[in-house]
Amino acid sequence: MNAPAHKPCVLIVDDEASNIAILDRLFRDIYRTVSTNSGQNALDLLARETFDLVLLDIMMPSISGLDVVKAMRKDPRTTELPVILISARMDENDIVEGLTIGANDYITKPFRLAELRARVRTQLTLKRLQDERRETINELREAHDMKDRFLRIASHDLKGPLSNIRLVHYLIRQQIDPESRLAELISNADTNLTTMQSVINEFLDLSAMQSGKIDLRMDSILVEPVITELLTQYQLNALKKDIIIESHISGMVYADKSRLTQALGNLISNALKYSPRQSTISLWTEMNEDRVRICVADQGPGVPDYERDRLFTQFGRLSARPTDGESSTGLGLWIAKHLTEIQGGEIGVDTPAMGGSVFWIEMPAAPVHVAS
Repeated sequence: MNAPAHKPCVLIVDDEASNIAILDRLFRDIYRTVSTNSGQNALDLLARETFDLVLLDIMMPSISGLDVVKAMRKDPRTTELPVILISARMDENDIVEGLTIGANDYITKPFRLAELRARVRTQLTLKRLQDERRETINELREAHDMKDRFLRIASHDLKGPLSNIRLVHYLIRQQIDPESRLAELISNADTNLTTMQSVINEFLDLSAMQSGKIDLRMDSILVEPVITELLTQYQLNALKKDIIIESHISGMVYADKSRLTQALGNLISNALKYSPRQSTISLWTEMNEDRVRICVADQGPGVPDYERDRLFTQFGRLSARPTDGESSTGLGLWIAKHLTEIQGGEIGVDTPAMGGSVFWIEMPAAPVHVAS
């Protein structure tokens, strides 16, 4: 049998020199072997060196094999290191205890050599596969972390230049004839800037959620001022498409104001993107015992039943497209869902028979003793 390029290292622990000699002779041509005749020496070796398997006699003076196993499983360096117990045939209770406290397998004396080789080979194969799996997971985690860092840095560094471009864009708009061809080009540039800002914000949100770095400041929040602020923010988008927004909002919820604003903003933005020109978007609230549902209805194409399972998924895209060439990353509804659920809320969509969609966010009502 050809030895592998990197020989696994086996630690043999037995207080009988004859057993050590047998085991060493059996494995030294296949694996690297290190031997010792006491439990304490074994623990000292394990603290200093790296091994791939331990062949461990149960019955030893001072520190037994079972004590060695217990110590190994408490040490992070050896908690997963394979251990095969060596036992006399009458030590059945010790074998059961050894397997219970973390040993991987056992062999009995006198040794059956073919069985012993097979058991050692099996445990070393399992360890190699576990090591490869762990290495792959670490590589994937490092790649994922690097991607996240790059995404955060790139998105963050784009915000500064984009703000400067917006400022220049604003100053140019003030100096030109609003009826000129240049004004039309400036308007298109404004649309592109808005798209870029939206993409950057969504990817920053995505990065924050994937890293788990979202702080919540839960409080009693009046819904109406939140909606009023959002409608002011999206007023220009609505005017460009001659869309009327009707709002009948009331109620108070228990939420993080900034995250609630963010989630609702995604619903309003989504409604504007998919609404036809000269249509109406309606917002209202529904009270249901200890919950407040905030609804955003549009007159767009609606959501076919066969596509509903793709709603609120990361990068989920449906057959319907924005009605005025607006961009869509497929992240907005997924972000809204995540932000809603981490606050203890729910998000969903209804498809009325007359057409369009009603997206809603349902949040816990503010506690009475807080609201009063």
